[in-house]
Amino acid sequence: MDRSRLEASISRALAGRAVHRPLVAEIDRYWETFTDGFTELVDAVDRLVAETAGAGARGADPDQALAAVEAWRRPAADGGPDRLERLIAQIRQTETHLGAVRSRVDRDTVNVGVVGRTRAGKSTLLRAASGLDGTVLPSHENNPTTASRSWIHHRPGQAEALVTLRTWDEFVEQYLAPLHASAQLPGGPPRDPQSFRGHVYPQPGDGGGAPDDYSAVALPYLRKLIQAQTSLDDYLPLLARRGPGERIVVPLKELAPYLSYPSGKDGGAATPRLYHAVRDIHVRCDFPHVDTTAMVLVDLPGAGEAGLDVQQHFLRDLTHEVDFLLHVKRGATNSAFFGQEDYADLHLAQLACGDVPLSDFAMVVANPDVSLSPEAARNVLETARAAVAHYEVRTVECPLGGTPESADAAVRELLLPVVLGHLADRLAEMDRAMLDGLRRRVSEVTREALLFAAEVAASAERWQLGVPDEADRLQTLADRLCDDLADELGVVYEEYDGMVARGEHIPQIEAAVDEAAERVRDWVRGGFDSADEDEWRSRTRNGMFWRAGAMADWWFNRARTKLTEEFGGVDASVDRAVTLLWQRMADALRTRLTEAVVPVDDRPLEALLRRVERVPAPVLKKALEDFTGLRTDYGSLFLRVGSPVVQEVRNLTGRTLPQVPVQTQAQAPAQAQAQAPAEAPAGQAKAGEEPPPGSRASWFKPPADAQPGQPRPATHPDPQPASASPPDPQPAPPAAGGGYAAGATADMEQLHHHLVTTVEHAVGELEHKLHTEALTMVRVLAAAAFQFFAAATGTPGVEREWRRVCRAEQRSIWPGEFDGAEAALSEAVSVLLKRADDVRTGGTEVAAAVGAPLPGRKTGPGQG
Repeated sequence: MDRSRLEASISRALAGRAVHRPLVAEIDRYWETFTDGFTELVDAVDRLVAETAGAGARGADPDQALAAVEAWRRPAADGGPDRLERLIAQIRQTETHLGAVRSRVDRDTVNVGVVGRTRAGKSTLLRAASGLDGTVLPSHENNPTTASRSWIHHRPGQAEALVTLRTWDEFVEQYLAPLHASAQLPGGPPRDPQSFRGHVYPQPGDGGGAPDDYSAVALPYLRKLIQAQTSLDDYLPLLARRGPGERIVVPLKELAPYLSYPSGKDGGAATPRLYHAVRDIHVRCDFPHVDTTAMVLVDLPGAGEAGLDVQQHFLRDLTHEVDFLLHVKRGATNSAFFGQEDYADLHLAQLACGDVPLSDFAMVVANPDVSLSPEAARNVLETARAAVAHYEVRTVECPLGGTPESADAAVRELLLPVVLGHLADRLAEMDRAMLDGLRRRVSEVTREALLFAAEVAASAERWQLGVPDEADRLQTLADRLCDDLADELGVVYEEYDGMVARGEHIPQIEAAVDEAAERVRDWVRGGFDSADEDEWRSRTRNGMFWRAGAMADWWFNRARTKLTEEFGGVDASVDRAVTLLWQRMADALRTRLTEAVVPVDDRPLEALLRRVERVPAPVLKKALEDFTGLRTDYGSLFLRVGSPVVQEVRNLTGRTLPQVPVQTQAQAPAQAQAQAPAEAPAGQAKAGEEPPPGSRASWFKPPADAQPGQPRPATHPDPQPASASPPDPQPAPPAAGGGYAAGATADMEQLHHHLVTTVEHAVGELEHKLHTEALTMVRVLAAAAFQFFAAATGTPGVEREWRRVCRAEQRSIWPGEFDGAEAALSEAVSVLLKRADDVRTGGTEVAAAVGAPLPGRKTGPGQG
């Protein structure tokens, strides 16, 4: 037989799996959405059934409106599960099948599982096929041979294993807990290593017997617990490593304690039982008789082993991890070839193969006893074939007794050619059978679920149509609610409208403007950025000797920066003013709608908007969107109003400043309101006169020894950008007859006077314009309040929208108006309709993914 041709056929079949992966991934994605929705629909049905049991009224036709929904939960006549439970079970089975198909198409290997009872020859078969020796896969006379499930991969040139370790919690749940239950011990297992080490277990009697009060059936499980306890120090360091799924690499010559039970007359006391810490093992070695790396041997722990939950572990592994199963069975003259346990194993294989015929999925390997005569051996083989004829499973004779050389030859010559030939012929068909079965199962279950959802929705809609009394009462209450809300919202609007009529400012904005102005004035009075007046004079006078123009430019740039810093914060007060209006409106709404509809949090109106968006309420939705978007629409107050004023703060020597508006002069000292004589610029004293006490010019008085004089002509360099500090002053030259010193002092006095008056003028103008704009802001907020108040309570038909918004919370909004059971029933029906719609959407997507026809529709192209 040309093995290379067979292996090439297997490789082509595996390559064909990749074509199915996108489809399976799409089905899997839609399936998750569909099953989540179906679970919620079942919860809604159960809630509705419970509500109907206590409802005093169900509408005009209480016997029929919800009868169809309740029928799904009516116990079956034969005592079996009700109709809905059967559908739920069908969905679970389909989900298991989907997981098996997903695992299958994602594999790039063909996994051949090998299972067999103790001493059936399983380890001998695996050694012959994989080339591993007895130190890795030993055969024991009286013990099962493997403790952990393992995958054996053909990897030429490698001799190592990748061992996945359990955590301590996994060891407790997956090993100790099942053994405690099977050993019939009271209570659960110890939960920490110290408790396990000190736990007192019943001790078997002399000669391996059991105590009188202990069940002999439970004795094997008790022995395993004692073995795990006495060998705890061997494997505890492995359980205490980093976390779940950790892997370590182990050379094959050191693998036996991780994989197999110890042997020897002493029961293997000297061999560490490291297998307790092992979840899975992937062995990499060089197969002697197979060239393809696509074949993987899966060694499943011995069936029927004490402490092993066959249903839990075998069935899952067979379903998700195995493409083909070899069941090794030893035949002897003194026992029936196939007993009840063997048939149970085949039955598990039948459950695991899904839509693949068992004849394709499993094969029995008959291992006749070496002591049998040729005639007896033939008789055993015929008996084996007759025993499994019902399952149509092929039986292959493969003597595994005798010498290792004879077993190796039997596997090479008798078994592998049959296995490779079978996989080459049937693997692609097996994959197609699984995928076709998935399409069929998904089609059937989604069709049933869609019919269920449609029937539920129709029943719920009939019930809603049959409750006119409650609907009318709800609408009447919604009409009254709209009037009450108009009263509450109107109070807020009238408050802002009154502020407009009286010319009042918004307190938050007015306070922010006044505080910013006072901070700038304090900055001027305190010597700008200097520690005091003397320091500023000294630094500035020295700088005026050599860099008069740069010094002046720097201070005016700094003044603009200071004005921007302080008055730029006014925008935050606008935010606070708008937020206050939102809060006032939310509080007004909450007095009637309760916290259930308008919550007490940072964004109550946005929470109300989200609720409104879930029901047909276009008027309320638009009103809330416009109202909560107010701040964005209005823009930056300082950027629009204050920035142009700040930009006018320039070093323009000798300019005449406009007068500060009268209504803002109250912010300056009282004496500053006096106008300067016409021949002198505002805020300056006449030549030879002291500035009036309290005037702006008197804020900084020149030193007593300063000589007044005409300012010397200053050559101003090109303007320089503002920096973090003024230009470094040069050392002042000695004053010679008052020449340079007097001129620098005069320039400093002129700069000081011009800087003070310019900043004060800017402050006054900013106060005036921002306060004026604040009045406009009052009108904006009043208009926004009126627009929301009018739209939410005065638009024709808005009462119906409030009814829809409040229906789910009608009992909290109108306590005592509705019967509790009836209102709860109404809410349950509404939820039911939503869940039914979700299932219809999800089921339609899944059905479309597998090309299944939908209920009530003709099969389209590509479907069926």
